Amino acid sequence: MTTLKILLVSVFLTMSLSAAALADKGPTDYLKSLDGQIKPLLTKSDQNKVKILKIVKKMLDFNRLCKDSLGKHWETRTPEEQKDFTETLTALIEKNVLKRLTNTKDNEVKYESENVKGDTATVITLVSDTSGPRPVEIEIAYKMEKKGKNWIVVDMKTDGISLVSNYRSQFNKLIEKEGWDSMMKKMKDKLAE
Repeated sequence: MTTLKILLVSVFLTMSLSAAALADKGPTDYLKSLDGQIKPLLTKSDQNKVKILKIVKKMLDFNRLCKDSLGKHWETRTPEEQKDFTETLTALIEKNVLKRLTNTKDNEVKYESENVKGDTATVITLVSDTSGPRPVEIEIAYKMEKKGKNWIVVDMKTDGISLVSNYRSQFNKLIEKEGWDSMMKKMKDKLAE
């Protein structure tokens, strides 16, 4: 009986330590673990759409990404407009992510470097696309922040071009040229395609 108790306590402690180790992963290991969860789901991405998006939501801070993408215009919008914008942009990003992940499921990812400063980090990856006549390598830098015990992506630079800065530039032009309502209509039309 005592042996059984010791065994159960050992198993419980191991499980607790494993859960803690998962939660306290460094930024690179955290990205690798999420990538490892997504890859097997991509063989049947239509059936696994909900599971894939659940993992993507663990990886990306959509609220922060949306707020930063709107830049100076965020504070000038009502809470309802902010909510509508966030929901629309999130849906567009999710749609894009699903399409890209499916199209690039056979690409090889190399984790090149990690630079951690307190609760912020940058993880550099190289993605090799061998589907064309000549192999292509794309550098993706993940800007990450620590939230609780996990890391989360707040921006991505693809070959030096920031996703947030790119969105901010587009939204700024649209709002100043055509106005808020026109921009939102264009976003919703794109989502409906």
